[in-house]
Amino acid sequence: MSSITESTPPSPDGTPPRTTGDAFVRAGASGERATHPLATIPLTQLLYLAGVAPALLLGLPAVMRAAEDAGQGAAVALGIVLQILTLVGPYAALWLWLRHYERRSFFASTGLGFGWKSLTGLLWGTALAVAYIAGWIGIALAAGAARVAETWSFGPDGPVLVGLAAFSMLLIRIVMIGVEEQLFRGWMLQAVALRWGRTAGVLLSSVFFSLFHFTFIGFYLAGGDPHQAHWVLMLNIFLWAVLAALVTLRTGNLWAATGFHAAALILPSALFTVAVPPGGEGTPAWFPLDQAVGAIIVYLPEPTLYTGGVGFAGLFEGLPATGVLAVMAAAAWWWLRRGEAREAAEHARRGHSSS
Repeated sequence: MSSITESTPPSPDGTPPRTTGDAFVRAGASGERATHPLATIPLTQLLYLAGVAPALLLGLPAVMRAAEDAGQGAAVALGIVLQILTLVGPYAALWLWLRHYERRSFFASTGLGFGWKSLTGLLWGTALAVAYIAGWIGIALAAGAARVAETWSFGPDGPVLVGLAAFSMLLIRIVMIGVEEQLFRGWMLQAVALRWGRTAGVLLSSVFFSLFHFTFIGFYLAGGDPHQAHWVLMLNIFLWAVLAALVTLRTGNLWAATGFHAAALILPSALFTVAVPPGGEGTPAWFPLDQAVGAIIVYLPEPTLYTGGVGFAGLFEGLPATGVLAVMAAAAWWWLRRGEAREAAEHARRGHSSS
């Protein structure tokens, strides 16, 4: 699979991109045509919906019939197939658009090209997620909203089985989240930045990524509910999206953002676990204290929209997330500016030496 640089066209004056971020943005113009930035706003919804709707509308009734007619085993097998279709469907819908309308590469040009940077990006993103989780817990403990309940408590399954289960869930979450990153930090960010500049690309893709979590109509088709539209969670998702966009521009790919996004949702259920009262208002994103396992179990005795523990966005909930994400987004902005200044200076030096 080609790299992002190989998918990048030269600028109109024939000069190569000066920075990794410029190369990433220009890769969005590597096809025969580009989607207008305003068109990407409804299309992100429609393409994701087109990918998941067949499995939701046709698969769920089939699973229910299988459970009634053929037993639980058939229902489980069909449920696994349904899960796979739900994961693959959005990728297929975006692939059709990019390959047959824009006529450009699907993975490489949007920042999901495969290679050694895929693994290193995922590992680096996971390390950032661990730092984020530690910061979230640290703020909650310092504010008196949480306390450490237990350490190294893995129940009868033990740390190996819990770790393997968490690893398998992490892999599934990476696949699930990859297309979200591709739609917003890849496709939409590129489309907006190409026409209106990178600042607009970061801000608009982040705004609509946040809104997507509260307005996606697939929630209703599946018989579920979207995230509760509270200002803390909306701000947190926006800050996370800004952070992810800045990291993507600095690295030139989506792997670090994908690793962070997935690990921040999965690791708090097996490593640094945040638990809520049994029988309380926690959702499956938050373990009841009597069922929690992990290396460190932190207990939120009074979960709220401000402390976290309510909703199903995991550690992206609550004011602790707001503080950590704001600091990390500012650090990512500084890292991007500093790194691109060095790249631009190196580009200028090579230009002088070749002239």
